[in-house]
Amino acid sequence: MTYDEIKDSLKSKDIAAAFPTILQKANSIGNWDVTEEVENLWTTYQQMLLFMLNGAKDPQAGKIREEICRKLMFATQRLERLERVKNNANEKYTAAAKSLSSIPSFEVVVSRIEHNANEIEKAKSDELLRESKREYSLSNLREEHEQNLLNLFNWTWTSEAWTSADVDQANRIVLSDTISSNDKAVFISAVTLSLLEYIDTVKIIFLLDCYLIDDTQVSQRALVGFIIILHLFFDKISDNNDIKNRLAIYREDQIFIHDCYSTMMQLQLSCTTDSVTSKMRNDILPALMQNQIMKNKDFANLDISELTKNGENPEWVDDAKFDKKVREMADLQLDGADVYYSSFASLKGYSFFHQMPHWFYPFSSDNPCIPEISSILNGKMGRIIKLMLNGSPFCNSDKYSLCFTFKQLGSFGEAAIEQQVKQQIDEENMNDLIEDAEQKKLKKTDIRRHYIFDLYRFYHSYPYKIQFFNPFNSLKQNPITPFSNIWIKNLLADSTEELSQYAEFLMRKEFYSTALELFDKVPKNEFEEEYSSIWQKIGFCQQKLNKTEEAIKAYTIANNLKPRSKWTLRHLASLCFSNSREAEAAIHYQELLEIEPENIKFLMNAAEALAKSDQFDDAQSLLFKINYLDSNNMEAKIMLAWNLIVCNQKDKAMKHILDILASNPDNKEANKLYAIVFLLDQNTREAYEKAKTFSDDKLVMDSLINNLCVLCKHQLLDKNQMRLFIDAITLNII
Repeated sequence: MTYDEIKDSLKSKDIAAAFPTILQKANSIGNWDVTEEVENLWTTYQQMLLFMLNGAKDPQAGKIREEICRKLMFATQRLERLERVKNNANEKYTAAAKSLSSIPSFEVVVSRIEHNANEIEKAKSDELLRESKREYSLSNLREEHEQNLLNLFNWTWTSEAWTSADVDQANRIVLSDTISSNDKAVFISAVTLSLLEYIDTVKIIFLLDCYLIDDTQVSQRALVGFIIILHLFFDKISDNNDIKNRLAIYREDQIFIHDCYSTMMQLQLSCTTDSVTSKMRNDILPALMQNQIMKNKDFANLDISELTKNGENPEWVDDAKFDKKVREMADLQLDGADVYYSSFASLKGYSFFHQMPHWFYPFSSDNPCIPEISSILNGKMGRIIKLMLNGSPFCNSDKYSLCFTFKQLGSFGEAAIEQQVKQQIDEENMNDLIEDAEQKKLKKTDIRRHYIFDLYRFYHSYPYKIQFFNPFNSLKQNPITPFSNIWIKNLLADSTEELSQYAEFLMRKEFYSTALELFDKVPKNEFEEEYSSIWQKIGFCQQKLNKTEEAIKAYTIANNLKPRSKWTLRHLASLCFSNSREAEAAIHYQELLEIEPENIKFLMNAAEALAKSDQFDDAQSLLFKINYLDSNNMEAKIMLAWNLIVCNQKDKAMKHILDILASNPDNKEANKLYAIVFLLDQNTREAYEKAKTFSDDKLVMDSLINNLCVLCKHQLLDKNQMRLFIDAITLNII
């Protein structure tokens, strides 16, 4: 049996199926503690079975069996971890676990972190120390701190299922007045990564409890980790009443519920990073860069003909296009999209990122683990870097990347950047801007977003990423919703406003199937106007999923609830028309014309729908109106001429056909209608010669065949004559 099969057996309380394999694996691993524990459980269970066979009845037998099953699950997890460490020497997980061999306990790790933090504070505040002595002492303490934090991360990440003593040490960390907020944040990240390796219900409860910690870095990272684990591994913890009961406490906490929705939204938004990256790389950034290039040209001597002779787009010199792209980028940022992922992906090769915990360091100018950051920020470029980073939308790892990039610029690069900044910001304004930025505190929404960005970068850019289970790949395949599992449903589904907003978010991010599931759960009816927008969105999702009839029904309900909505009518009319329900489409387009009687697009669409449903007289009146409003509209003239032909008004049709050909003799649609008129007048040879001029255009030929079929339907053309005529063109009869 595999470990997953053992766990499945234990989850279904099938001890008999799992126990022999567990014994075998325990003996093969060679760990005395685990082997002794499993053998003691085996002895206890054998005695239970013997008592039962001898007729003894123990009222506690059921509870004892449950407890044995629970302990076997923990033992199985330990065995799986030990076997992984033993047999996978090249894994980062194994290397991290083995690096801790000289550390006897979790308590020792925590004590060293606390002791080091105290020593750093003493060195900083000791006024009797000479400056050189203080710096030397601090340098050594910082190196020690970095090693201690690395040990804490690795110990936590590779830890087995926690005991009550482990929980005490974990609480000691997050409640400590000595250990810094940054170190606590790294520790919380390690707990989350540990759960992505092995599920431990005790750690899950710990993350949930940490939401209540009065430290935003800790509480928000813990919430992100909890939501990820609860969604991805619910099937493995669904029978744990401790988590279920602890979560139930939060049912009335509206702030917690809002934070959960916000976290889910940001996690799903990260799944759109590939499409955002594509838009940034292929659309927005090229437009911004090209505009900047054009701005740097000497426009006083710019020859537009030179600019366009090779196909360049003169819109590049248009500030309106530049502003549009800037707004698009700003809208993506406001939405929480990861617009900088592609820009910083290539800046993760610095040695700093070789250490796994560094991907989860909150950015801090006084982080004792990274003294070089302090030297960068206090150097020549420090003020400019602070201006760029403080209050910026960059996540933590991207800020570190930017610092290391500036460090490598050299004096020439620094001077060039400094000169550019000074041209736009004077000294006094720069000081004010830096001071304002330093006073701004990150909101918890920003902390969650930046942390999720950090997680995304780790799982997609870390050199050893293939050794890790990537939670974002699972979220792409199985989006997180308030109905992902029964616990989340009981907690979040009653919040109608939040549920509706989340469904709309999923719709905007093109998770149409999942969005539709949520909209179907939102309370609504078919009689109250306030629900019309919900039915609009349901229709839109159905339309995107190619569920035509359902979409038309939803749009119809929305239109009945709130008539005269242009958005609803446009979608309803377009969908009816594209699904051969032209008469219904015509009705809806005419409703649109009641709102905007002179809208050319609505007039054209209505006329086309009327003509398709054989309402030619009504279509003609609309086409004449278009011709009056826009006498140069060639498409309307073509439609009008065709309507006149179908109504057997060939002379009037020819007037419009000749009018079009006078301005454009090569117009294929006009020539097609000309050929049709010749054919109807029995001038077959002339019709044939005219048709040959566009016979190489499949679209026009298909249109000709459709037109001739309509004429046959209205008994204006003999069907056999039509077939012979088309065959002659196809066979190129001379």
